[in-house]
Amino acid sequence: MVWYILLILFSLFLLWLLVGPVIIFVDTESKRYHLTLPGIFRAIVVPTGELFRVRGWILFIPYSFNPFKKRRRKQKEKDRAVKKKKRFRFPRGGLGMASDAIRTIRISRLELDIDTDDFMLNAWLVPVFSMVDAPNARLRVNFNGESALLLDLRIRLGALLWAFIRNRYKSFFNL
Repeated sequence: MVWYILLILFSLFLLWLLVGPVIIFVDTESKRYHLTLPGIFRAIVVPTGELFRVRGWILFIPYSFNPFKKRRRKQKEKDRAVKKKKRFRFPRGGLGMASDAIRTIRISRLELDIDTDDFMLNAWLVPVFSMVDAPNARLRVNFNGESALLLDLRIRLGALLWAFIRNRYKSFFNL
């Protein structure tokens, strides 16, 4: 009986991982940056004297991570002598897979107030930004030298995984 309960809880956990949204929030004015999978994972970038550090929680267990702190790794002498270079290869699917992955991303809120410090580029951006007609996006160009971004992005891992599978096996799905 206990095994059934554990199996059901594990299945619900996996289902939440696939269906629950991954939230990426960026606010440059208030300097808030965080990545969240509600109820499971949260990581916040905290500005410090060095530059920043990452503070987070995994299943209600807090942790802190400083990316600028040097870590000492013990490396065996065999590993040092036998280091093989790995060649990067583009995944099969290329642009089709990238476009399917981009379609799974939902932007809940986008506010961009930008000054590029180039008068002509700013003048060219004004009509381009005025053509963006979305209820959740506000794009502006200013000539004051100030820039700000507020972005609330949501991704469902299940939809991203499905886009990957669908693109990988296109002949199977006849798309």
